[in-house]
Amino acid sequence: MAAEAAIGAIDADIVARYRRVQTGVVCDALGRLGMAGWMDGIHPMKLSAKMAGRARTLRFAPRRGAAKPDVNIYEVIRGLSAGDVLVIATDQSSSWIFGENMAHTSMYQGLAGMVTDSCVRDGAELAEMAMPCFARGLATRPPSGLEIVAADIPITCGGAHVQPGDLVVGDADGIVVVPGSHLHEVLIQVEDLDELERQQERAIRDRVPLPELLAVLASKKIKK
Repeated sequence: MAAEAAIGAIDADIVARYRRVQTGVVCDALGRLGMAGWMDGIHPMKLSAKMAGRARTLRFAPRRGAAKPDVNIYEVIRGLSAGDVLVIATDQSSSWIFGENMAHTSMYQGLAGMVTDSCVRDGAELAEMAMPCFARGLATRPPSGLEIVAADIPITCGGAHVQPGDLVVGDADGIVVVPGSHLHEVLIQVEDLDELERQQERAIRDRVPLPELLAVLASKKIKK
């Protein structure tokens, strides 16, 4: 994996503030700024999942057989730092790419979570783990036709462009990726929208006059 300094750390307070909000709010914040970063078809193994952490990426591709890969996924995981999120791209393979053993290795390494556009196995065990796992689905088909081709490079996962050092946020609705170079800018919008969401909920609960409710809705589209 690439050197830590080359990727850059993310301030723990920033991570905690993103972790407190829903992915939908983060998506709305990105939209305010003309950006996007949501993943399609990637779901948590348990609905209570809540995750935010620095992206570290891994790329699998169909096996060529020309040379034996010089690293395996356990070595990759052991090279990560506490709080990282391992994002694994496979071009939406129908095979499982990790199961409970690799997930437990990640959990004991201190990772904040694992994400893949492939499938996973051992779904019942992953659903009970403290560390969140996100995947396209469950499978018994082994990944014998895949091999690691690169780590800590820009990848596409679930339709989202992910670079090492981006912030990956996950919850029951799925995954959204915030560019590492725009964390503060996006967070301003996130926290403004989060407060507006609470205002909207109160307005709906209190059955305020419709013009008041529409005014709150309109303010959600205004960049802070």
